[in-house]
Amino acid sequence: MKRVLAAAVAAAALLTAAPAQAAAPDPVRALEKQFVAGHGVKISEVSRMEATDEAPSTSQMTGTYAFGESGIVAADLTMRSRPKKSSPLMTFRFVIVDKQVYVQGQGLEKELPEGKTWVRLGGAANATVTSHPVDIFRPAALKGLLSHARSVKSGLYSGSLTSKQLSKLNASKSGLPMDYRLNIGPTGLPSRLRTSSQLDFGKWWVRETADTRYSAWGHKATIEAPPEEQVIDSKDIENTGLDEMLEALQLIPNEALASR
Repeated sequence: MKRVLAAAVAAAALLTAAPAQAAAPDPVRALEKQFVAGHGVKISEVSRMEATDEAPSTSQMTGTYAFGESGIVAADLTMRSRPKKSSPLMTFRFVIVDKQVYVQGQGLEKELPEGKTWVRLGGAANATVTSHPVDIFRPAALKGLLSHARSVKSGLYSGSLTSKQLSKLNASKSGLPMDYRLNIGPTGLPSRLRTSSQLDFGKWWVRETADTRYSAWGHKATIEAPPEEQVIDSKDIENTGLDEMLEALQLIPNEALASR
């Protein structure tokens, strides 16, 4: 009888045991699976720059990136920036397609020839525009953030990178040492990235922070260049004041725009 009871208890334990949990998705592979033409991801980014004895400057960027087989191939982004606390809010829209950058927005249209509403700034080094020192849409960079994390808890990867490590992860960009917090969602895809970099000169310092949220991974996304009849090349603009504004626009995050 004791043997029968023992067998019954063992069988019950097997039947009521919790099923084994599936392995968590590999974030790098999950990212690479998103590289499908006609699909994209939405982003919302807030960046801030502070320095000793200076009022902080902030900017906000929202929009969509479109994927191709190799990663991000196009972007449609709206940037709202306030260079200084006392400055008016400036709003610009950027479209990056076929490695060409188009911009329209506040202060531009009224200075352009009749019928022209977009300015073509020139070639883009890439279609990813961000204030982060690292581009997580590059699989190698994402892998680096995951591997350098000092703490991993509930999908949150926290760590830091030296300038040398950052240069290796982002071959096209180096920078200051960086602290980061990367959230990976249940599907294995990034949902949020926060980075912070600071440079100290004794009692003087400069700090840059960026906070980006990623959503709607895989949604249908088609980004096209503006109609050619509405576009004017920046080199064809003779307005001195507008020319200076265009020069300033080419300093947007990530050095995505090539110099004129």
